[in-house]
Amino acid sequence: MAEKEDAAGQHKDCDHAGIFTIPGPHPILSMWRDITYAPLADGLWTVSEGIYRTIFIRGKTGVIAFDTFSTPGGARAYQMAIGRVYPGKEIHTVIYSHDHLDHTGYAADLAPKADILAHDLCAKVTAARKSDGQLPATEVWSGERKQFEIDGVRFELLYPGPTHGDGNVAAHFPDHKLLFMVDTVIPGVGYTFFPDWHIRPYVDNMRRLLSLEWDTFVPGHFWTLGRKDFEDNLQYYLDVSDVAQDAIGDGVAVDDLEATTKYAQEKLRDRYGHLFRFDEYIGMNLMRYMHHFLSGGW
Repeated sequence: MAEKEDAAGQHKDCDHAGIFTIPGPHPILSMWRDITYAPLADGLWTVSEGIYRTIFIRGKTGVIAFDTFSTPGGARAYQMAIGRVYPGKEIHTVIYSHDHLDHTGYAADLAPKADILAHDLCAKVTAARKSDGQLPATEVWSGERKQFEIDGVRFELLYPGPTHGDGNVAAHFPDHKLLFMVDTVIPGVGYTFFPDWHIRPYVDNMRRLLSLEWDTFVPGHFWTLGRKDFEDNLQYYLDVSDVAQDAIGDGVAVDDLEATTKYAQEKLRDRYGHLFRFDEYIGMNLMRYMHHFLSGGW
C-alpha cells in the first residue's frame, strides 16, 4: 500500500485511517476479519464478521454491495467474500446505509472505482467529514423513497425519517420480500447507549416500514429477523421509554450505571430478560432514555 500524508501533514500511514489523528499505522484497522456469507434469495447474499452484517446482490454485469464494514481489513475481507461467491465480477456500486464510519467508512478499500450511492443527508456529512477511506457519494438521492434499477437489479430505497445517524435508509427488495436497514431494529436489546439515535421519532418512523410487503428483515448487526421480531423490538423501546420516566420520578441517579441497571432489571426482566444481551446492556439502555427525558436529546 502506498504511503500517504494525513490531513494535518504531521505523519504518514500505510493504511486508511478514518479520522484517526495520532501517528499510525493502526493495526486494529488493518486486522483481517473472518467473514461468513449465506444466500438469502436468488443472487442476494448476506455477509457478517460476527457482529456487523450487510448484503450484496449480483447484477447482470457485476455486484452491488451495501456498506463497507468497519475497518480497511474488514472491507478487504468483504471484497474477498464477494469474489468467492461471484468470481471475476466487479463491485461496480456501493450503497451507503448512513454516514457512520463503522458501516460505510472504507469504500476505498472495498471498491475504490465503484459508484457510491447515498441519501443527500448522508452524502452531505461524508463530504464534509473527508474521512480517510470513506469515499464521497457519486450519486445522491433525496426525499422519502426512490425506486432503482441498477444493472438489472430492482429495489427501493426508503428514508422513513430520523432514526440513527444521518440519512439512514432501508432497502426494500419486493421480489424477494426482504427489507434491509442498519443500526435500528436488531436482535436483543439496544447496543450500549444508543449512540447518535433520534429517540423521540424513532419508533413511529420505524413502524412506517411495516406498511411494506416483506417477510425477512436483515439488520446491520447479528442475525436476520421476521416481522414479529421487528414489531416486538419496537415495543421494547416503548417500554424502556416508560420505565425511564418512572426511574426519574423514583429518584434513580441517571449517571449511576449500577443503579440504572438494577432498576431496569427489576422493572423489565419479566418481559425482556430472555433477550440477547439483556444483562449486559439494559442499564445503559435505560440510562440513555433517562438522559433523553432530562436533556431533550442531542
